[in-house]
Amino acid sequence: MEDRDLSRVVAFTDGVMAVAITLLVLNIDVPPHAKDLDQALVDLLPSVGAYLLSFALVGRYWVIHHNLFETMRAFDGTLMSLNLAFLALIALVPFSTDLSDSHRDDAIAAAVFGVILGLAALVNWTMSAYSVRRGFVREGLAEDVAARGTVGIGVALLFFLSVPAAFLSVQLAQALWIGVIVVRYPLRMLGRGASSP
Repeated sequence: MEDRDLSRVVAFTDGVMAVAITLLVLNIDVPPHAKDLDQALVDLLPSVGAYLLSFALVGRYWVIHHNLFETMRAFDGTLMSLNLAFLALIALVPFSTDLSDSHRDDAIAAAVFGVILGLAALVNWTMSAYSVRRGFVREGLAEDVAARGTVGIGVALLFFLSVPAAFLSVQLAQALWIGVIVVRYPLRMLGRGASSP
């Protein structure tokens, strides 16, 4: 399809991700009139932490998606369907963030968060691999897209690993989520090494 159509897909994606990232802040409740506002604000710190983590992750997904679609010269209906599946998962992030924040010690809530973000990473990786295989990526950029795809599969694995980890310890699952942000860089270097001859 034409570049003009591609820009519409990117604009729609940006809009969905902007709404999802904005909805995250609505999970933080303003403290009711309290005698001790300082303590009420301190009690909000876990919710602020959940917001910041989800904001960072959705923001990272937006950058990854932007980097992929910046390399595109064409797309088809399958790629558009994959993109819609990706956006459906991103739109669930505010729900899963609120769920894991409201039920901080519940393994199932943590597992839901891990599954949603793991599936989003997996779909994003599938979009990258499919685009390279179908020749939708501009000439000379396929190797970089493949390297970024390696990061996506590593991120998906970490999120999926956090699901059983949540049943051992919710804090362990949370550490894996934070670890996703940290290990992205070594995974990218690994992906570049694997894709070079």
